[in-house]
Amino acid sequence: MRLNSEARAVLGHTPIGMLALRAGRLPLVNPAVFHFASGSLWMTTSRYAAKILSAKRDPRAAFLVDGGSKALLLRGHLEVYDPLSVSSQINAMLEGPGYFLGMAGYALKNAPYFAGYVLDMARIPREWLPYNRVVLRLRPSDAELADVKPFPAAQAARVPAVPAEVSRRLAGVPRGYACWIEGGMPVIRPALWEVEHGEVLVAPTAGKVRAGAVGALVVESHHRYRPSLMVGACVRGTFGQPADTTAIGERYGVEPAELPAAFELLPERVTSWRGFSIATAVPRAARHLRVAQG
Repeated sequence: MRLNSEARAVLGHTPIGMLALRAGRLPLVNPAVFHFASGSLWMTTSRYAAKILSAKRDPRAAFLVDGGSKALLLRGHLEVYDPLSVSSQINAMLEGPGYFLGMAGYALKNAPYFAGYVLDMARIPREWLPYNRVVLRLRPSDAELADVKPFPAAQAARVPAVPAEVSRRLAGVPRGYACWIEGGMPVIRPALWEVEHGEVLVAPTAGKVRAGAVGALVVESHHRYRPSLMVGACVRGTFGQPADTTAIGERYGVEPAELPAAFELLPERVTSWRGFSIATAVPRAARHLRVAQG
């Protein structure tokens, strides 16, 4: 796919994006470093990562690159290239120079992260070491570049059902990401979020959430190059009916009338990560997560 200069600028200046897949009934959203080349988006991950099985079952995927004032959403199909698979090696050879140029560009663009992996070598689990990594290629079928208004500073909010250290690290993060399924494919949008009395509120900057649709809220604290210092959480569930936006307005110091409509998101699973440590919890009670969407 050919992209205009604005979209390419966002891709070139943003180190990390958000990858969304359909993992059974609920969407799965993870951060990923990437490179765009030969009309495709290139990433790597562990061959044991949950996203690999999801991609093989249903390759429909979305990738959001948040450039601050602009966000680029790419949607298409995800392919997996495993160096230990003969069929993957053949497919890579059939791609000609595109595969090798994509991976060379990926290594060059993400050199700081490779240095970070070296610094973290003693902490990296075996399944994340280089010999256990596979290549992901997203072939986008459509792209959307949208303006994003500045996010105000926010008061602390606590993501539910996550370890205390993860909750503490994410409390002051103002920018979250909302995901839902639209037209059979995932959609991701930057979003404001809030937690009040066990209810989480999120405010996507664009798109339209349908009551009853499955979705997710992702909040992450990035690090410039150290994978072991990245902390995040993904809350997955089902959207409910429209709700009040007052709590979101109070957290960001914005009048509720200036915010998009709010929706409930009933949580079913909460996955959190701290470096390479990943934990998944099922909330004991039906906590309401409210998502405000534009």
